[in-house]
Amino acid sequence: MIRKLGCVGAVLGLVLALAAADAPKTDGKDEGIGQSTRVPYQLTETNHFLVRVRLNGKGPFNFLVDSGAPALYIGTEAAAAIGLEASKDDFWTPLKSLEIEGGARLENLKARVEDPFQLVGMNALGLPGASIDGILGFTILARFRLEIDPTDDRMTWTRLDFKPADPPVPSKEDRERAPLEFQLMNALGPVAKGLALFIGKQPAEERSPRGFLGLEWTEPEAGGLEIVRALPGSPADRAGAKPGDRLKRINDEAVKDAETARAALAEVRPGDSVELTVENKSGESRTLTFSAGEGL
Repeated sequence: MIRKLGCVGAVLGLVLALAAADAPKTDGKDEGIGQSTRVPYQLTETNHFLVRVRLNGKGPFNFLVDSGAPALYIGTEAAAAIGLEASKDDFWTPLKSLEIEGGARLENLKARVEDPFQLVGMNALGLPGASIDGILGFTILARFRLEIDPTDDRMTWTRLDFKPADPPVPSKEDRERAPLEFQLMNALGPVAKGLALFIGKQPAEERSPRGFLGLEWTEPEAGGLEIVRALPGSPADRAGAKPGDRLKRINDEAVKDAETARAALAEVRPGDSVELTVENKSGESRTLTFSAGEGL
């Protein structure tokens, strides 16, 4: 279930925006720079917030949004599921692509394949109510300006002309001589696994790909739901959805606002037939029928 994100997330977005704004620009341009995407998120029972991603075109996977983490971390189970092996010669493992639900995409990244204690411990007990597969850290988040409205269930991620430097790689000696407090923190994961045998693990939510329409909308002050844009090449775009169209019905359900629209689309899966009734600015109605694409 999607829940609202409080002021902690808003502060996080402000911190990331300020950090990236003060950083030097990259030399090259990327076609995604300046583009904004609407990213659905889930606030877990432990007040962590998750987004869904694809790794090398495969998924979906649940990743924590955590600016305190220095880099992109991929859990070993998720890595195995996509056939990604940790590099034997380098601290980092190359990742061809990372797609974030909503449309943001990054390519040619460096990731650390391991199981941080946060993931091991929380997953062992099932505390978040959802399986966590990895962490989106600063080297990913700093490429975007994050805007979070606590009354909305989606973040806005705007791509910046900034590529953060990789965190320094600890020497082999430093990794082998980790501080005592760090060793103790890493020990929390196995401890949580042991506790799970006695107190049981909370069930994780079932994950399945969502049906993808490719619509972005807004709620005008006059009420109703207005289409802002249809993502180029998306099913809704090919069916003829236009900016300014008012969304009146989804299949057999009347649309009054964003909440009723999301409820009508909640069970739509890839390949399902979708029928949208829209009304243009002149008051003319038309029906758009198409098959939902594969989302996250």
